[in-house]
Amino acid sequence: MMKQILLSIIFVVFAFLPTMAGQPSWSKKASKAVFTLKTFSADGELLGSCTGFYVGQHGEAVSSYLPFKNASRAVVIDESGKEWEVVKILGANETYDVCKFCVGVKKSQSVELASQPAAESDCWVMPYKGAKALLQGAVRKTEKFNTDYSYYTLFLPKSQDVVGCPLLNVNGQVVGLMQPKNNDGDTLCYAVSAAFANQLKTTGLSLNDPVLRAIHIKKALPEDLNQAQLMLFVASSHDSLTCASVISDFMSQFPKEPDGYVSRAQQLFAYGHFDEAMQDINKAYELSPQPNYLYQKGTILFAQGKYEDAYDLYQSLFNSPIRSAELFYAASQCKERLNDSIAQLALLDSCVAQFTRPLLKEAAPYLLARAQMRLNANRYRDAVIDLNDYEQLMKNQLNDNFYYIRYQAEIGGRLFQQALNDIDKAIGIAPDNEFYYAEKASLLVRVGMYDDAITTAKGLIELQPSYSDGYLFLGLAQCLKGEKGEGIKNLQKAKELGNQQADELIKKYQ
Repeated sequence: MMKQILLSIIFVVFAFLPTMAGQPSWSKKASKAVFTLKTFSADGELLGSCTGFYVGQHGEAVSSYLPFKNASRAVVIDESGKEWEVVKILGANETYDVCKFCVGVKKSQSVELASQPAAESDCWVMPYKGAKALLQGAVRKTEKFNTDYSYYTLFLPKSQDVVGCPLLNVNGQVVGLMQPKNNDGDTLCYAVSAAFANQLKTTGLSLNDPVLRAIHIKKALPEDLNQAQLMLFVASSHDSLTCASVISDFMSQFPKEPDGYVSRAQQLFAYGHFDEAMQDINKAYELSPQPNYLYQKGTILFAQGKYEDAYDLYQSLFNSPIRSAELFYAASQCKERLNDSIAQLALLDSCVAQFTRPLLKEAAPYLLARAQMRLNANRYRDAVIDLNDYEQLMKNQLNDNFYYIRYQAEIGGRLFQQALNDIDKAIGIAPDNEFYYAEKASLLVRVGMYDDAITTAKGLIELQPSYSDGYLFLGLAQCLKGEKGEGIKNLQKAKELGNQQADELIKKYQ
């Protein structure tokens, strides 16, 4: 009986020896770096789940990209069962189905990455809580990609889901990150270089990367200052929450750089928080006394209605490196608010003087502004000169209103033929605008071209029979031509339609 018991014990011991002997010494430590990843949509629906592992001591981790697609939230569950939030995405590559991210832990147990790719030899796959459940396989093929990285094909006899698990060599170093199988029954598995996954990072253009944009979790600010500044710039064209998040990260990561304060000031300014915006611009100027920050201070002062202060600040920059048409225009706007039209026009002269001939398209808005000022100041022919220059720069973008404005300037400058040409151009662009026909008829009467005035007035009546000006100018032209009988009838019709000038003309020509 004792002999049988002893034999049973020996059998049990020897039955477990292969498992115990095959358990690598590094397995327990490596297991602590492996976790389960779960991702969720904005409404809390579970999108995906797989394995992942830490590659850094401050929460840096890698896993499959696919579960992150369209995810608004993600968590990891470590070996002890504790749940941690994924706080930001560090990089992603959809082609090789890998994502690097940061988990909100103070310290993490990371794997050791192999310095060399795996040879065609034995390997191990570490599942979640897998210190006692290591899967042993063999690397069958190693292929290079992107020059420095390897893609592995391996034999794994047990069929189970290992996506995102680390692939380790015989020394317990991680060489790869497991990829999805071609089919569930296939014993061939695939892994992408863990070093490739680990080197993933954001760049200044990451906010526009469609792969990263498909993940609705915060993206990490690049560590490189130039790339971080580029991301800060790109963020300004995104939604306000993304922009605010990037600004906050930039200010935290680069507290001595003025760009974060400037960007936050611009966002505060857009929401009308002028005092707070001024504080940030002041801080930026303290960190780096650049004249363009003073210019932005002037913009804030102008928005606050402090036109004198804004003008004084702009004036202090007239001889600075940022002397420009934009600067003089901003100063002219201050003078407009202060009702100083003489100074305003002088500043617009300085504004246009910043350009040399042949003029570039950038000069166009300033030419138009000065033309309007000259028109208001009864400097009609000077206004026409500016409008002619504007036309040359904006040939294919002119509308009927432009030609009507120049028509008015030409009338004031007694350039009647040019005025007739421009009102014709306005009519050509807007043939249904009865007002332009009335203006043309009026000018034709003024210059004594009565037959043309009659033709134009009849065209206006045909276009809009209820518009009194058609009958007014038809009747006036007829009276001036000597056809008073017909002329009075048409003037009477204009009076019936409510035209107040018609009554005086009827009395005059009767």
